[in-house]
Amino acid sequence: MPERSSSAPRTGRHAARADEPAPATEGGPTRRRLRRERADLLETRILEAAVEEFAEHGFAGARIERVSAAAGTVDRMLYYYYGNKERLYQAVLAKIYENMIGAQREFVTPEDPVEGMRQLVQHSWDHYLSHPNLVRLLMNENLLRGKHIRQAPQVVERTALPLVQTVATLLESGQARGVFRRDVSSEHVLMTIMSLGFFYLSNQYTCATWIGADLMSQRRRTAWREHICDVVLGMLATRDEAAEAQAAPKPRRKAAAKKK
Repeated sequence: MPERSSSAPRTGRHAARADEPAPATEGGPTRRRLRRERADLLETRILEAAVEEFAEHGFAGARIERVSAAAGTVDRMLYYYYGNKERLYQAVLAKIYENMIGAQREFVTPEDPVEGMRQLVQHSWDHYLSHPNLVRLLMNENLLRGKHIRQAPQVVERTALPLVQTVATLLESGQARGVFRRDVSSEHVLMTIMSLGFFYLSNQYTCATWIGADLMSQRRRTAWREHICDVVLGMLATRDEAAEAQAAPKPRRKAAAKKK
């Protein structure tokens, strides 16, 4: 059937009102927007599948055909969007950094620097814990000596993580109020927070073997979360506060149950 001319007048109940927007023509903004939305959804599926694939198999072991199958598409679409496997991997690294940066920007810094530092430690640990693929991907990239992350422009342009400035701001605030030592650098604080959280998760399997315990049980994860807070705040405490903490009476333990 021939297409009706857009200039033909409409009559009856289909007559156009003066304030009615003109219908989208073939290939107009509405259709282009729908195509763009579908393309964005496909690209999102590809990237999510790629995150899982590279986290599980590393760069060398990852396979394009498995990514395309998991994303519900074909290999040529991956090459269309990313060009090659290396660029796809770089996009994956950029994605995990983007998620981490987004989470760090959502952190609201409290007025109290001590409480702020405690919450920041907990926030960082919770992000590592809820994003296991982040830990695995960074482990793989470090095994490759950072070869691909240095070549990913999306990551290089965002090397200044919000966490860096947040730690510095809290540390300076605590030092100004006299509750944090002045001989501690924000770099050491940052590396301590990240190391204690990242190491626990990245080495959970080997450590669990020689410790003989499930490190990912709820009780142990909660205890480690508090331990990181204690370590960081203990490192930052002034000598007077550290002495007071040691002199403070420790809470009594519940009496052991009497033997029957």
